[in-house]
Amino acid sequence: MIEVEKNLADGNLTQKEIIQLLLHNAQHMATREEVKADIKELKAELKEDNKELKKDILRIETSLKQDISKVDAKFDKIQWLIIATIVTILSKDYLFTLLEISTK
Repeated sequence: MIEVEKNLADGNLTQKEIIQLLLHNAQHMATREEVKADIKELKAELKEDNKELKKDILRIETSLKQDISKVDAKFDKIQWLIIATIVTILSKDYLFTLLEISTK
């Protein structure tokens, strides 16, 4: 191929060298077409992967929303338990006083 390049620069190409250059260029043209087809195929695969990722993200978001609602419900129960405990502690003296008065 180096010899062909030297002859190409000189302008002295044989018929064999010309045919080799044409075949070489034709191979590269076919390769370009193959690359274009590969690019189209990759784009299609990327679109499919993107759809799958969106589905996965939606599934995860749904799962997280359910988990958050469960935690929120538990938090509400704990809040009411804390309030009930505080009310009981603060009102125990009043309850004992009422019990003492009612037993007299």
